[in-house]
Parts: sequence; structure tokens; C-alpha cells
Amino acid sequence: MNECAFGTTDSVYINYHNESWGHPIYDSLKLFKLMALESQHAGLSWLTILKKKESYEQAFYNFDPSKIVNMTSEDIDRLMEFPNIVHNRKKLEAIVNQAEGYFKIEKDYGSFSAFLWSYVNHKPLDLGYRQSTERMTVDERATELSKKLKHYGFKFLGPVTVFSFLEAAGLYNAHLQACPYNPNIYNGEGFQ
Repeated sequence: MNECAFGTTDSVYINYHNESWGHPIYDSLKLFKLMALESQHAGLSWLTILKKKESYEQAFYNFDPSKIVNMTSEDIDRLMEFPNIVHNRKKLEAIVNQAEGYFKIEKDYGSFSAFLWSYVNHKPLDLGYRQSTERMTVDERATELSKKLKHYGFKFLGPVTVFSFLEAAGLYNAHLQACPYNPNIYNGEGFQ
């Protein structure tokens, strides 16, 4: 068992940890997709959402914000019956709000990626964890980014969820220093 992988033995999570989690993502659309999925796990385990990822991709046009932004209330009604996603209307509507916010940020900052990466001076911030007991769940940067996202209409992205996103998207390197999948050592494919 890899202590860095939060002590889980679930193969889906282990693979996610080893191949994706914490590896820097610079592509705006991949960042949007990961953020949308992170917003769905508020109050649930990340593993629950990770196991529903393919269904969410089908339900939300593979997280293409140009298609999501045109979704209607009737589309959300349909998704309330869509298999293998969380049937929480407010969370599903939040993804549509996030697509709208995505385009506002793109207009104001040139790209969603540039906006997000500006919070860490455009390079991954290594949290330098040596052991899992050192891990944090929130910081001032995540709190500030959460407020800014809310300003742009993003929902279900409080400071703790945003901190989790920053770790998952590789803006923060939260791998233990000795983890063989630490991006400083290992170059995985990243979030797909």
C-alpha cells in the first residue's frame, strides 16, 4: 500500500493516484472538467465521483463548456434520470453555471488555465509533505480562489473543495516526497 494514496486499496483510486492525481494540468478544458467533477463530490467521497466519471462525461458532452452552456432546465430534468451520476439537481445545474463562468474567465484572463495558474505564479507549488499527517485541507490561496470563482458564478466549490482541486490538478504538489508517483520523480499521463 502506498501511504501517499490516502491509505485506500481500491484499484480505481490507486490507478488515479498513480497516473493522474497531482500531475500538472495546463489544458483549460481538462482543468474545467476536473473542477466540474470536484464540485460534484461536495459531501461525498472523491472515489464515488471517480467511479461515475465516464457517466458524467456522457451526460455533459465530455465536459465541453461550449455545449454545456446551452443546456436547459429540460436537459437537467433528463439528467435527473441519467444512470450512474449523482441526482442532485443543484449540483447538476452548478456545472452549467460553471460553463458560463468558464467563458467569463476566458474573456477576462485570456484562458481558464492562465487564470488558475496565476494563483501559484504559473508553476506547481510543492507542499513538501514528508508524511501523510502533515497534509492540510485548506489554505488562504484556496479560500481566495474559491471567492473569485463564486464571483464568476461557480457553485459547490468552497475552499476545501478548491484546495482538493488544486492538489488534483497539480497546481499543488501534495504527493509525499518519497512517493514514487510524485511528479518531481514520475511523469504520468495526467487527468484524462
